[in-house]
Amino acid sequence: MKFGLHYQLPCAPSQSPVQRYRDTIEQCVYAEALGFESVWPVEQHFNPNLSSIPAPLLLLSAVAERTTSLRLGIAVVLLSLSHPVRVAEEIATLDVLSNGRVEFGIGRGSIPTHFSGFGIDQSESRERMLEGLELIRHAWANERCSYRGHFWQVENIAVIPKPVQQPHPPIRFAANSVDSFELFGRMGEPIFVAAQVNPFRKIREFLPLYRQARQAAGHPDNGGEDVTLLMPLYVGESDQQIRQELEPSIRHFLESVATIYASAGPLPESRLKDVLERVRKMTYDQAREVMAVFDTPEACVEKLKGFQQEFRMGRVICWFNPGGMVPHEKVMRSMELFTNKVMPHFRD
Repeated sequence: MKFGLHYQLPCAPSQSPVQRYRDTIEQCVYAEALGFESVWPVEQHFNPNLSSIPAPLLLLSAVAERTTSLRLGIAVVLLSLSHPVRVAEEIATLDVLSNGRVEFGIGRGSIPTHFSGFGIDQSESRERMLEGLELIRHAWANERCSYRGHFWQVENIAVIPKPVQQPHPPIRFAANSVDSFELFGRMGEPIFVAAQVNPFRKIREFLPLYRQARQAAGHPDNGGEDVTLLMPLYVGESDQQIRQELEPSIRHFLESVATIYASAGPLPESRLKDVLERVRKMTYDQAREVMAVFDTPEACVEKLKGFQQEFRMGRVICWFNPGGMVPHEKVMRSMELFTNKVMPHFRD
């Protein structure tokens, strides 16, 4: 099984964005040395307590310069918010800069303020995402590109450079709702499953729908390549130490999520209301139980082996610092402990 790192990069008022970015890059460099396979920042906007990464490709460009083999994933680009030609150019440029190390993760977004901030109707998010991806694939596959869609029209343009990876970098979709699991299953696309969005009980419910839809549409079962699991994860020497280091960060994360949804006004999807209500009431212990692995190395191995058997994922993306309040050196120590005492149990 492959292991990667996830970054949302919350930045509290007491923290320096400059230092947060520098620490993140250092963690990515150390991750490559430790044996992690990939890194996956996410695009978010307008709320530093939730995230200070509006431009994950810029962060990955800095990581690319300091690494040689680490896969550069995006979990995710909010394709509904951007012009697809610009995204095609930037993804291809990063693939050239890194000599073919990009993993192109796509999502449509769910936070209402993202759409209002960019003046985009959130009800169009799925159609914008799917049409945008169609245009991007067309632009990469052809020397010159013309396209007539509902949202975008281009005439005889050359998107350059082309990606190093042909026909294009691997593409993976964020699946968060029942409709998304079924849609991407019918399309035969690989997916991300995020435990902080859908707790483990929901993943147990939704993943069979995805695989059934793949099978019904005639797509092969590619095993672990089809599913990547993203989750908050932290390893320490004892439960007491883990709680001491992590609980303030988890509280900050939960408060930030609840605040951003509460301030957004009426929510357009019942799923978002359910997320908000769940997060408002959640404690550290509940988070640990339903959406995360915060444990000693031995217990972490046991839990991940159970998820591997149940979910059949081929990659786990570890979010070592949800909430962003764990000091840099403690994040590095947890990464090291995970590498030395957990990862060896999952090598082929």
